[in-house]
Amino acid sequence: MAGLLAGLVLAMLNFVTDGTPGRLLPEALHWFGITIANPTTSRFAGFFLLLVLGGVCGLSFGALQRVKSITISRALLWGLAFGFAWWLVFSLLLANIMSHHAVFSLDFGRFLSTFPINLLFGMVLGAIYFQLQQLRRASALQV
Repeated sequence: MAGLLAGLVLAMLNFVTDGTPGRLLPEALHWFGITIANPTTSRFAGFFLLLVLGGVCGLSFGALQRVKSITISRALLWGLAFGFAWWLVFSLLLANIMSHHAVFSLDFGRFLSTFPINLLFGMVLGAIYFQLQQLRRASALQV
């Protein structure tokens, strides 16, 4: 659940980051080599793909944190690590491979438009996961 909510935040930020609403959403499709001619459909599909990828990332995050007691600092640090990994895999490696650039080529403008948002995604993921764990723990104590 935390991954879906964090993916929703990421998709909404990608919707409003640039001057044209939703212009960056089709880039998520390009990571996997998907191209849709209709711009509206492409934006909706990119939005949906970010939600799905956020859910998968949340499942991975939860699987790694399940057996250990989670604190807010641990959740946020792991979330930052997941945000960095998201940026490294999707915004840097896959984006460069699919656009036929050198794998680690990066310009400053693209760095500024992707890196902070992906770190924020990770922090939101960690914070939501921590809150959901606290709610689950509190409801278990009430029963």
